[in-house]
Amino acid sequence: MAVKLYGTLRKHRPGAAGGAAHHPFSLTLPLGSTVADLAALLGVPAGMIAGAAVNGEAAEPGAELQPGDTIHLFPPSAGGSHDPAHLQAATPHGLA
Repeated sequence: MAVKLYGTLRKHRPGAAGGAAHHPFSLTLPLGSTVADLAALLGVPAGMIAGAAVNGEAAEPGAELQPGDTIHLFPPSAGGSHDPAHLQAATPHGLA
């Protein structure tokens, strides 16, 4: 199967996978493995996967994986604010 990690999850890419961190890599898992099993195998701490997709469809942690699947794992992300009270400007000396 092919696995693609996003954002901070890229640090869990196996060293033997080769290639660039943002590229998918191949991995073989035992039959019956789930998205959660994949995360555990990669050493991703519980709660660090905000979402997963298998073959382009949203998948729950218990979703069973099949040979040939393509799995995308996404970390939690933070959003911004459009409220002017929360907008800050970056300057050479930090945030203004």
